[in-house]
Amino acid sequence: MTPKKTLEHATTVPEPGAQARREARLREEATLTLVLLRHGEPDWFPEGRPVDDAHLTARGRAQAVAAARDLADGRYGSVNAIYVSPLLRAQETAQPLAEATGIEPVTVADLAEIGIAAPGASQAEVDEFFKQAMRRPLPEHWNGWPEGEGFRPFHQRVSRGIADVLARHEVRPCKQGDYTVWLHPPRRQTIVVVAHGGTNAVLVTHLLDIPPVPWEWVRFESELGAYSVLQARPLGVEGGVWSLIDFNEVDHLRRARLR
Repeated sequence: MTPKKTLEHATTVPEPGAQARREARLREEATLTLVLLRHGEPDWFPEGRPVDDAHLTARGRAQAVAAARDLADGRYGSVNAIYVSPLLRAQETAQPLAEATGIEPVTVADLAEIGIAAPGASQAEVDEFFKQAMRRPLPEHWNGWPEGEGFRPFHQRVSRGIADVLARHEVRPCKQGDYTVWLHPPRRQTIVVVAHGGTNAVLVTHLLDIPPVPWEWVRFESELGAYSVLQARPLGVEGGVWSLIDFNEVDHLRRARLR
């Protein structure tokens, strides 16, 4: 009688690093990649005077160039499209990537940051405004910043914006019970969205099917000039779900000595 094989006898010792390489191949084989790039450092007080729509500082422009070099080198596949918030700091951040890839950015109004009416003529006064606003009772945060856009309308606007962006690439959500899967054609696509800390945080939670809170930018906080990467992974009978494979990537800023 042939003895039964035990698990010990049947199991071979895997080559060191094999599991990591298999997981890396899955990431490399993903057909749909979404990069969320936060704008570079804004100049809120040029010549000492506050502005509502800020240009980038010299440091912010350098951060934008560093991000463009990182994304244009094909690390996440060749960039197929760039979408950008209408605000100046995002527009100027997208420009180096547009020049590096030859792709004209498409402005999407719904990707703008949450509307804020921050009073004050100095940085100290603005900082105090945000400090006091953060100390409000938690339910009040659904109202957004004082005298500004409410969080629920903001979340709805940003969710609508990314749905419009993805629809341009034949990507659409499909509710399956309590879950959302995303249907998309089986061709490789890398889409870059250049927006803001609040906008990108909402996009992360929305795409990952995480129930929203009005302080998304705190629990998914990204640095100026940093980016995060999501990929659609096959799951279920059809379609796929979004996987957050890289969050708050700042190595390009370190290399450029901008962090």
